[in-house]
Amino acid sequence: MSDLAEEIAHVGRLLRTGLGLRGDDLGAMLRRGGRLLPRRVRSAALRLAAAEAVINVPKMAKQLDSAALSRDAKLCVQHLTPLVQRRVQHSWWLRGASWAALIFVIGAALAFTLWRFRSVL
Repeated sequence: MSDLAEEIAHVGRLLRTGLGLRGDDLGAMLRRGGRLLPRRVRSAALRLAAAEAVINVPKMAKQLDSAALSRDAKLCVQHLTPLVQRRVQHSWWLRGASWAALIFVIGAALAFTLWRFRSVL
């Protein structure tokens, strides 16, 4: 069952980094932003959230269908991994563009300041 708990935690990390969802557990993240996921992935993630709630209770954990939950986790990971990669790539371009804009603004301010001082002298 620890493998299943690790898979659920991995899905939670992907939701946090890929979609920017916040929450203490998977259920809270899905309540905040579950509508951002397709219906198939959302239902799989909801099943994982329900399993996360009972995974620490040994008698209840024995009743869980670990094969089905593992398939659900795999489906969520397959959907969320490209989103995380795209978000990381997008943030890289955004950071580069913001640095270019900052350098342009500083250069323009410096040029304007030199122009003003040259006209005063």
